[in-house]
Amino acid sequence: MKAADLRHGKFSDELEKHYSNRAPDFSKRFLKWFLENIFRLDEFAADDACVDAKHDKGVDAVYVDDVSEVVYIVQSKTKTTDKATLGDTELKDFYGTLVQFGSQEKIEKLAGETKNERLKQAILRNEISEKVAAGYDVQGVFITNVPANKDADQYIEKAEIIDLYDSEEIAANYVDLNVDGGISDSFVFDVSDSDVIEYDAGGASARIFLAPALNLTKMEGISDGALFEQNVRLSLGNTKVNKSIKSSIREKAEHVNFPLYHNGINVLCREIINEDDQAISVQDYVVVNGAQSLTSLLSERAKITDDLKILVKLIEVKGDITLSQKITRNSNNQNAIKARDMKSNHNLQQRLKAEVDTVSGGKIAYEIKQGENNRGKEVISNEAAGLVLLAADLEQPWSCHQKYKIMDDLHSEIFGRPSVTGARVIALWKCFQTMSEPLEELENKSFANYALTRYFLFFAVIEIVKDSKDGASILASLDEIAKDGRLDELARGFSSLAVNAAIDLNAEIAPEEDEYFDYKNDLKSQKWCRAMSAKLLAQHKKDVRRDKADSVADAFSDLLA
Repeated sequence: MKAADLRHGKFSDELEKHYSNRAPDFSKRFLKWFLENIFRLDEFAADDACVDAKHDKGVDAVYVDDVSEVVYIVQSKTKTTDKATLGDTELKDFYGTLVQFGSQEKIEKLAGETKNERLKQAILRNEISEKVAAGYDVQGVFITNVPANKDADQYIEKAEIIDLYDSEEIAANYVDLNVDGGISDSFVFDVSDSDVIEYDAGGASARIFLAPALNLTKMEGISDGALFEQNVRLSLGNTKVNKSIKSSIREKAEHVNFPLYHNGINVLCREIINEDDQAISVQDYVVVNGAQSLTSLLSERAKITDDLKILVKLIEVKGDITLSQKITRNSNNQNAIKARDMKSNHNLQQRLKAEVDTVSGGKIAYEIKQGENNRGKEVISNEAAGLVLLAADLEQPWSCHQKYKIMDDLHSEIFGRPSVTGARVIALWKCFQTMSEPLEELENKSFANYALTRYFLFFAVIEIVKDSKDGASILASLDEIAKDGRLDELARGFSSLAVNAAIDLNAEIAPEEDEYFDYKNDLKSQKWCRAMSAKLLAQHKKDVRRDKADSVADAFSDLLA
């Protein structure tokens, strides 16, 4: 990505394609894109963080990182003209906003005085005043789609409480996961100031040494992620680990100590070539452990000195895929990694991947690890499939914001059932994808754009379908429907029922202007979701009796014919 790619004229179409169903305009879409792609939040955390109402007191999003004990206050300012830049005026205003979060007393006063009910709910829901009193730091994050000018740069140097992400910084931190992985080229490591340990394990040979950090930043594929194709974690963005690495890089006195407390990087390659006692070159290489380190080094390269060296382990695998996978798994298993990463090789996931490919004739890819090259195919990630199954089969739409449980606590419960086949995953996914049109029928657009609303409406329609004898028969025959190529008929019937349910839902929820309707809490409540779905089912039956809506049999008449 280049900084110019974030300009309004160029980026607006991209944002509309991916975020039109979750945000009404460029500014709000840009904010959610940033939270997900640069801050690395999932869609549910990003939606929860956003404070989408008037009188926001200069706050567009609030996110609490309980691991690093930081409260992030985010403000987004987008520009529509291509020649615009960011000056210091808006940054100074934002600094004034952050003063309101300076102490427990100030935060409680803000919550009591603000006219923005969404901001108040975010402060209370996240217990921000209590956490600040307990020692959490408050950090401002100012984001914009244009470059900062000299005035802004000079101000940011003094205002340490603000992290500025202008278009240049965002482009540097963005990792494109759709590029081809691995580097099919050679690279020369500088070993002129290090002893080299040679090790032959029988199946592979290795070299271990200290390399100058500046030398490593010249490796291809750091900025776009291509270098890390086999790294199960990739770059984790703005995390506590990254901040710690960057902090060490910025302190020049610590450079000489860097190898003492840094794990180093692991590089797999097809061939190691000993040039001489000054250099070692490799051919066709990939980094399987060290994405965070290398991306941090690249972003802070101006502060790197000759004293900063990194422990490097080169492993020549000669194209042995099994050995590469084993090294990748074991080297990454030494660090905290996401459950999804380690479930990528689970038999259940591998089976579903193969079944989805077979049933779809290779047109749909079941993605079990971020960074897979699935160009030209429709992609269903295993996490996304898990959320759909959680809402439809396990009937828990209120839990769909807890994405981390899909590949962890709930993995066996969601995927480890005989009924969960690749065909069923495809069928339910196609039904779930029809939710966009029904959500447009909702009059409360903030409610409609909230990620959990989609899962609730999906669950509610499943309940309506299941209540009918014909509908129950269809749900029991999803495998056959998918294999017979009748998914379009299934999706049309589902969409028809969902549109009617959305129209009925309008009569049950508060209007857009009622900021006291705390849907972010309601949609996470089992009691609220079950009660509301029961109301929609009852209303559906009334509508059918009065000939105001199609019955389930009518909606799926093409399938039942």
